Amino acid sequence: MYGIYIVAFGLLAVVIAATAFRRGDRWAWWALLVGNTIAFVSAMTYDRIVGAIGPFEWSEYLGLAVIYASLAVTAPTLTGGQAARSGGASPAPGTVRAARPL
Repeated sequence: MYGIYIVAFGLLAVVIAATAFRRGDRWAWWALLVGNTIAFVSAMTYDRIVGAIGPFEWSEYLGLAVIYASLAVTAPTLTGGQAARSGGASPAPGTVRAARPL
């Protein structure tokens, strides 16, 4: 049952990141922060309770640190309410943007 919980949080995070977060929706940033915190902290707590602490379990701490660092870079409060994006604004849905020369 615990594995289903982790898969559900993972899929939800991927969907939010691929849609609303890329659009710069402020709620998506908060959803990723809260959702990943809940998922990783609960996994870390479970591992400590059952005494399963090894190299794989330590990667959860690294994963949470990477997520926090990524969210810090894209924090909506630092950019006036919009998530930071490189390369300018996204095109409107249904339009095709010409490729830039390298």
